[in-house]
Amino acid sequence: MISYNRDVVALVRIIASCLTAGFLIFFISSLSGEDLIKNNSTVADLDRILAEINVELDGGIEDRIRQLGEVPAINPYKKFYCAELAKEIHEVSYLTEKQKILFDAYNVRDFESKSKRLVSFSETANMDALMNELEIVKRELKNSVNLIDKRRKKLVRQRTAYIILFFVLWIAIYFYYSRGFLKR
Repeated sequence: MISYNRDVVALVRIIASCLTAGFLIFFISSLSGEDLIKNNSTVADLDRILAEINVELDGGIEDRIRQLGEVPAINPYKKFYCAELAKEIHEVSYLTEKQKILFDAYNVRDFESKSKRLVSFSETANMDALMNELEIVKRELKNSVNLIDKRRKKLVRQRTAYIILFFVLWIAIYFYYSRGFLKR
């Protein structure tokens, strides 16, 4: 019966020290201005967007252009082709806008001006300008990958530091509870 009580007390100490360490971690993170739950969901969102961008950079853009076929020489068909190409460029450029939305750097006017520029190029059937826009979008995607990777690494390091701090606090609080006021 005595060993049973000892096991229950040890279990209570473990649970109490774990809960106390968890509350301390959230208190410390709140004091530092960090929201651990939001940061964890942000890492998941960054991983998802990074995967989408990498798919487009690793051949998705070329597949989109290949699906459009050859550029027609006759003007009404060329305009239609340019409109479809502009639509594809617009869809790919939206991935960079998703990154900007996550980083709170989204500018509606900038996106609107890009869209108007794409529409004007498609109306005039200006293939060279559309291909230049495609190159600009590719550079923006590569830049977005770098920015996302930096932010993701920072958040993962921060999460790892809080996990390590949690376990250190848990052990320290467990030793305090086993030697401190719960021993009596």
